[in-house]
Amino acid sequence: MTNKVYTRLELATNQLEAAIGLFVAGRDRFSVITLAGAADVILSRLVINTGRENFTESVLLSEVAQGGTDLTREGVGKEINDTLSINHLKHMDDDDDGYIDIDLEECALAAILKALANYVTLAGRNDAFVQAFLYWVKLNLDPNKYNVDCDPNWEPPSGEA
Repeated sequence: MTNKVYTRLELATNQLEAAIGLFVAGRDRFSVITLAGAADVILSRLVINTGRENFTESVLLSEVAQGGTDLTREGVGKEINDTLSINHLKHMDDDDDGYIDIDLEECALAAILKALANYVTLAGRNDAFVQAFLYWVKLNLDPNKYNVDCDPNWEPPSGEA
C-alpha cells in the first residue's frame, strides 16, 4: 500500500462533492448532512486561517448587529450545527433518548449550503461541481423561499421565510 499526501482542502472538497452528489441524486440525506458537516469543519478552519470571515462569523456579526450579546463563534457554530442536526447525527450523549426529530430535506440542503459558503470564500465559485450545484438550485428550488441567484441583498418576500 502506498500513502499519498492530501491537503485539508482536497479532503473537504471531496466530502462536499460527495454530499452534493448524494443530495442531487435523491440519495441518503443522513450521509449528506454528515459529509457536508465534516467538510464544513475543515473549510471553516481554513477560512479562519486565511484571516477571512467564515459562515459562522458572518452569522455571529449579523446577530450582534441586531442586538445579540454574549455570543461567541463557538456558541453560534454549535447552535447552527444543532439546528441542522449535524451534531445529532455524529454524536450521542448519555441522556439522549435515541431519537432525532429532523426535517431531513431542509437540514441536508442547509448543511451543503453552509459548507459551500465557506468553500466559495476559499476557492471561488468557478469549480464545475459548484457551478453544477448552483444551476441545480436555480432549477429546483422555490425562488420565493430560497436565494437562488445568490444575491447578497436578497430578502424573502414578506410573509415568507
